[in-house]
Amino acid sequence: MSWIEDIRAGRLGSAVSIAASGGAERLVTKFTVLGQERTNSYPLPRETYDVEMRLKDMKRMGVERQILSIVPVLMFYSLDPGQSLEIAVSLNDALCGLAREHPEAFSCMPAAPLQAPQAAADELERAVKKGHRGVQIGANVAGKNLDDPGLDIFWAKAAELDAPIFIHPAAARGFEDRLQKYYLSNFIGNPLDTTVSVACLIFGGVLDRFPSLKFLLSHTGGFTPWIRGRWQHGYGERKEPKEHGARDPEQYFGKLYYDTIIHNADCLEFAVKTLRAGNVVYGTDYPFDMGDLCPAREIPGLSRLSPAEQETILSGNARGLYKL
Repeated sequence: MSWIEDIRAGRLGSAVSIAASGGAERLVTKFTVLGQERTNSYPLPRETYDVEMRLKDMKRMGVERQILSIVPVLMFYSLDPGQSLEIAVSLNDALCGLAREHPEAFSCMPAAPLQAPQAAADELERAVKKGHRGVQIGANVAGKNLDDPGLDIFWAKAAELDAPIFIHPAAARGFEDRLQKYYLSNFIGNPLDTTVSVACLIFGGVLDRFPSLKFLLSHTGGFTPWIRGRWQHGYGERKEPKEHGARDPEQYFGKLYYDTIIHNADCLEFAVKTLRAGNVVYGTDYPFDMGDLCPAREIPGLSRLSPAEQETILSGNARGLYKL
């Protein structure tokens, strides 16, 4: 894919590179946080860019079509906005090209440099015109929550384009020190990051200012479905969640979409029962170790649902949400 070639050739700047390590490849990024220079290194599985490997795995999993998005660490919200935009354009064009080459197998959604909301809105419009469907964003923007008023430019464009917004955690901020051991950064940090983003969309008034927006939440919404009663109770007791005019939280949960990546049959059954099958969308997190990479019809808990619910979750909701 061209974005890999661009990075290898240094065409996307020195802040992003690919390095070999122990027979595998890693994506190396250099960025600044609170005035401090940092370097991060992330695994870059071959499946993220080897099309034949992906098609083979799709067949094994019984998946006819994937909606492709970038590896979340490629969002680069901490980079210079101009460089982040340049990277996003390269990635988005590569994904769009792949979807054109394999129209029966792939659709795609773009990335956008949210640290520069107007540029992100412009890139979203360009990408959608090229054939992308929806957009993927992080659960925070370099530490800023999604109720930041500056993002309204982007939300307005997504609403205008009727582009569904897929939220995936990328770099959870604010609790890193306590989550360094035991892979807690992923076990807890990622779903917590998504949960914070949902709370901010609700209590920050984003879902009221832009009621037509459609959000799809990774990892079954993080902790959102399980803690909703606490939010509802607190709304009745406290003034803080009302400061932006939000209604009680139960008015919003049914407007959101949640993927199936929960890894537990009881939890999936509960999610479908309380959120409705029409709000649950099959997801994989392919090809990473925390993904649900088993055959689609064997995801934990799916067999407990009716045939109609299974088809709605495996294909119907994605077809409707992404206009496939």
